[in-house]
Amino acid sequence: MSAPSRRLNLDWVLPSLALGGRFPIDTAEHLAAKLGIRCVVDVRVEACDDERVLREHGITLLHLPTEDLRAIRGDRLDDGVAWVTEQLAQGHKVYIHCEHGVGRSALLALCVLVALGHPPLEALALAKQRRWQVSPSTEQLRTFMSWAETWRQRHAAAWPVPRLEDLAAIAHSHLAQPPPLSRLGED
Repeated sequence: MSAPSRRLNLDWVLPSLALGGRFPIDTAEHLAAKLGIRCVVDVRVEACDDERVLREHGITLLHLPTEDLRAIRGDRLDDGVAWVTEQLAQGHKVYIHCEHGVGRSALLALCVLVALGHPPLEALALAKQRRWQVSPSTEQLRTFMSWAETWRQRHAAAWPVPRLEDLAAIAHSHLAQPPPLSRLGED
């Protein structure tokens, strides 16, 4: 099967920010040439994208190893947000992924959205709208709340930090109302 015809497990949260799950390394050329992705953040601890292959296609890799269902460690989360926002500011398209594009990668993407000016609830609603699979664990949501509070204080943001219940209601909304069947086949 050729790379361009393969369905990739990613969704565009913003025109320059993709969020999703792992990809076969033989699709690196497609990511670069057809999708214009120049930067990849892999937050899996259980695996890591082949940096050499990505580099051959003009893609820069940042690896932030994190266990499944766990939150990205604070310093790594800050480094990831700074790196991604810098790449976006330079006009690069960035793909953040973990194994399935549900929790670890979503946490980093949510923090990036806040750093780009979206209030936390709006960031989560946007990510969930664009990628129905977004469903951070309770630990990941608590880390998002903590990170958002620190960000709010440092940047004098006017928005309040949402309650865990409000974040969970959005993140886990697919459990109460599953996505339409037409979207279930999308991975």
